[in-house]
Amino acid sequence: MQGVQTFEKYVFKADPDRALCASFLPEPARQNIFLLLAFHDEITRALVPGRSATIAGPMAAYVRLQWWRDVLEGARPPEHELAPLLLSALQAKKFRTETVTDLLEARESELSAEGDPSSWAAMMLKGSGGLQRAVGEALGITDAETLDGLAACGAAYGAGAMLRHWPVLQKAGGRYLFPGEADGLRQAGLVFLAEAEQKIARGSLAAKAALPAVLARRDLQRDSNQAGRPRGLGDKCAVIAAGLKTRWSGNKT
Repeated sequence: MQGVQTFEKYVFKADPDRALCASFLPEPARQNIFLLLAFHDEITRALVPGRSATIAGPMAAYVRLQWWRDVLEGARPPEHELAPLLLSALQAKKFRTETVTDLLEARESELSAEGDPSSWAAMMLKGSGGLQRAVGEALGITDAETLDGLAACGAAYGAGAMLRHWPVLQKAGGRYLFPGEADGLRQAGLVFLAEAEQKIARGSLAAKAALPAVLARRDLQRDSNQAGRPRGLGDKCAVIAAGLKTRWSGNKT
């Protein structure tokens, strides 16, 4: 993966939902956002059982995540192809270092989960939520409440995606799922979604960063019968329609 255009192509394969949403964001922020999405995929794949748990248990994933933490702290050379670009974006203050390290902390939380709803909610706000907060930061949004709304938006999307693949995820292992039943997960996701809708003004710049809420709303309103299936045309069209609408709206914050 070299060059921003290649990152976009990679992310569209690895994380098609967020890639579709990000494709409606303005340049030059979009380049940094696709870089961020590629990084998020990299640290998320560290938890996949095929790369960690079957080899050395959670310790293998801890080692991979700690390597990235060391890189961000300057304790290791940036030998991964993503690392120099990510460090450059952080030095240019395209997004906050604390937000990016929260992504690592969220992934680490999955390996040592406390197994209660409050810990799960905190993990979601730093993980999927932190990713969407960083998207807002890349767009130049600084208002604290608005960024909190974007974090809630990301957490709602993560909860919806978890619900959508609930049967498969329960069998796969290696990831920290919601500590309860599917209905509890749905309600937790709806709480996140309501917070996002309260804090993000329609027609604002932040609304451009909140397109994952479109998918969250759809996922949280239906049964978990989409496991293992690609996104349907209806979901994609809903995102495209909302994305085009944000392009026509003003750039308020």
